[in-house]
Amino acid sequence: RSRRLLDVIGLGRSEREVRQQGGQQDESGRVVAHRYRLQTLLGACGAGQRYLAEDEANEAAVLVLILPASFASEQTAARLSRLDVSFGDLRIVRPHAFGVDELGRPYTVTRAIAGEPLSALLARGLPTWPMVFELLEELCDMLAAAHKRGLYHGCLEPSRVFVGEGGPWLLDFGLANALARSSKGGFAMPGSAEYVAPELLDGRPPSARADLYSLAIMVWEMVAGTPPFVGELGQVIDGHRNRAIPELVRRADAPVEVEALLDIALSKQPEDRFNHTHELFEALRGIQASSSGVWSLATLSAEASTPSGGLALTTELGTTLRNLSVVELRATRDLIDKLLEARGAKP
Repeated sequence: RSRRLLDVIGLGRSEREVRQQGGQQDESGRVVAHRYRLQTLLGACGAGQRYLAEDEANEAAVLVLILPASFASEQTAARLSRLDVSFGDLRIVRPHAFGVDELGRPYTVTRAIAGEPLSALLARGLPTWPMVFELLEELCDMLAAAHKRGLYHGCLEPSRVFVGEGGPWLLDFGLANALARSSKGGFAMPGSAEYVAPELLDGRPPSARADLYSLAIMVWEMVAGTPPFVGELGQVIDGHRNRAIPELVRRADAPVEVEALLDIALSKQPEDRFNHTHELFEALRGIQASSSGVWSLATLSAEASTPSGGLALTTELGTTLRNLSVVELRATRDLIDKLLEARGAKP
């Protein structure tokens, strides 16, 4: 059944022949927790690896995420159990099994999804801006629902977003809070360093602004083809903490105003970023309206400006964006200065 599911979702390819990814061995064929037979390696996922597997207890297809033993502790099972909660959106996939396997490694099990990781999609080419905008709109909806409940992802990245039937779907929500821990080399996170907010690298807990930072990194990658900070681990961490973001090279058809949004969303200090998901979405809608030829965001209907539509006028930034013309929106550096000034921050 797992083989057939792979063929349906388009992942029945050469991954089975790839014996090593991300410096970790492909363990396809091994049984985890005396129950889950690993079928196909879907790729690296942060510090771990995700597999399509078969639950031999009921012959159901599942996804199994396995992380290094260094993330395990006496409290691991209890902490992982807290991930089985309602996140406020059914597209945030909850694990139905979790624990520590025979080799001392934390694992989680979720239902199989008819889709593929966003990381696999990006490896084949960049999506168009309308596709990016649609994906971001849905991700913002999901994050807003969870953030409203005080729940934060903490290790958001393309390998944790599945795109496909009924999707996108978001996996591993809350995993960072459950497994992140101090180590001799600093602070160990289950996510990939390329997408982690700088304050999380210093041991601060996940937050809405940290999630939006990670989301902005994903936007950068979908527009430019690569995250802003790449290279050796130390270089990536130094980039998040100390280096200015490089010039955005737009390889796709994204509007030029995207760079202004990312300059704000990727601020080193959390308080200089967007306050919450609705504010980020207001900016996204402003960019979309500008690039579509709408001369003022104030022309958007009152119905679209309700909180349920994600456009609540709750901030000075949101109000400022709605009153900017197309010409003003295209002056990206001036826009950044105006928005930061409206927030009472220095450019």
